[in-house]
Amino acid sequence: MNSTEKRRKELLESAQTAYRDRGFLPAVHPRYRASYTSLYGNSEGAEGLPKSTFGIRLFVCALIFALFVVMDYRGTKVLNVNSERITEEIGYEIDIRQVWKSL
Repeated sequence: MNSTEKRRKELLESAQTAYRDRGFLPAVHPRYRASYTSLYGNSEGAEGLPKSTFGIRLFVCALIFALFVVMDYRGTKVLNVNSERITEEIGYEIDIRQVWKSL
């Protein structure tokens, strides 16, 4: 390796160290923050980030859906509500103008 190649290598290394991340998370959308930190690790600026509740919300939704399926399969009522009533309420058309006026 001659002196020119050594100089190029030194310049390349100095440029890499100059432009390397300083340990802070860049501006990342909250939706992608968890995947970003799992890929690149937690840095100094990431300690104050809020925890995600997606897993808890997914579990609650799955539990409610399972309850609906069991209610439909057995034909049972919970608090005077059966699966047919739930289906009717989901399909009920709401007039947005009336709701807006009532507010």
